[in-house]
Amino acid sequence: MIEITPILIFNIIWFILPPYIANMAPAVWGGGPPLDGGRILSDGRRLFGKGKTIKGSIVGILAGIIISLLQHIALPFPSLWYALLRGFLMGAGAIGGDIFGSFIKRRLNIESGDAAPILDQLDFMAGAIILVSPLGLPFCIKCCLVSSR
Repeated sequence: MIEITPILIFNIIWFILPPYIANMAPAVWGGGPPLDGGRILSDGRRLFGKGKTIKGSIVGILAGIIISLLQHIALPFPSLWYALLRGFLMGAGAIGGDIFGSFIKRRLNIESGDAAPILDQLDFMAGAIILVSPLGLPFCIKCCLVSSR
């Protein structure tokens, strides 16, 4: 059993901040041409949907990088390059996970903007964790993953 302490809560929030901001940024600063170019698959549905755009994807990845750099300024990582790589991987993972979630939703005939419980809340975070994991997961995340078994 893990003891919930303020430092553990802070570490978890600190870790998830870049992907959360990366996932939110396209809704605020995205828009423009769709990432899937309007392609329709053999099932008659869009590849990702109208909500996933080229600009939104770029903005999301940049948001992950910016947040990681701000974190590096506040509490330095091992190096500036590590902070840049971490931000890129977390931003790209969040956007990639969200796009993958949209692909799954379209295949399940769930329209853009309609709710898909669990998938909508976890797709971007799963993508971020998968991409950033080669850099090593923070102790707080390792504890949560081990204790859930």
